[in-house]
Amino acid sequence: MVDRWDVDDYVDTIATMPIRRFYPTAVAKSTGLPLHDVFERLLLLAKDEKLLLHWEIRCPGYECTRNMEIVDDPNIAGQTVVCGICGDEVDISPDIMFPVFEVNPKYKERMSKKKPINL
Repeated sequence: MVDRWDVDDYVDTIATMPIRRFYPTAVAKSTGLPLHDVFERLLLLAKDEKLLLHWEIRCPGYECTRNMEIVDDPNIAGQTVVCGICGDEVDISPDIMFPVFEVNPKYKERMSKKKPINL
């Protein structure tokens, strides 16, 4: 079972840092939690609007594997994109799409201004 507090702490920490996007694998590695559980928690945080979920489309070329595009809608399978690095024309399929999360700018701003509560 995922310790949601570890994932939440990770997100709250990077919300105060100059990190633009992060992968679920980074959270899993940092927390020691299973990737599937981390991903499920990150999806819930996206539903709560603390995070934004994007999909990174990577060139499948053996010599390339560069990020070609980042999209918000994962339902673009079948479309074609041209890699700006190697020039290959690639049909988009789920196996070249990877989830990448971004801290919602509104949440990032809130966390950067957050001060300790004095009781």
